[in-house]
Amino acid sequence: MKVLVIGGAGYIGSNMVRKLIETGHKPAVFDNLSTGHRPFVPKSVLFIKGDLKKYEDILAALKKFKPEAVMHFAASALVGESVQKPV
Repeated sequence: MKVLVIGGAGYIGSNMVRKLIETGHKPAVFDNLSTGHRPFVPKSVLFIKGDLKKYEDILAALKKFKPEAVMHFAASALVGESVQKPV
């Protein structure tokens, strides 16, 4: 199955990408790298840099990869940032 992993360059998302590969699926990663890391994504996996806040970025990723499923792991979960910018 083709699976688009949103936030796939972060800790949890990148581990899911590896598990998807291990179980025979074909993942692609969509991430803006604000807290994720490009080296966390295996070289064999399609990486799409985009911003989840931009509709056109999401649409372009969906059109390019044509996933059968989407897994969402993107978040702004840094404690310091959430205290400084609660909105």
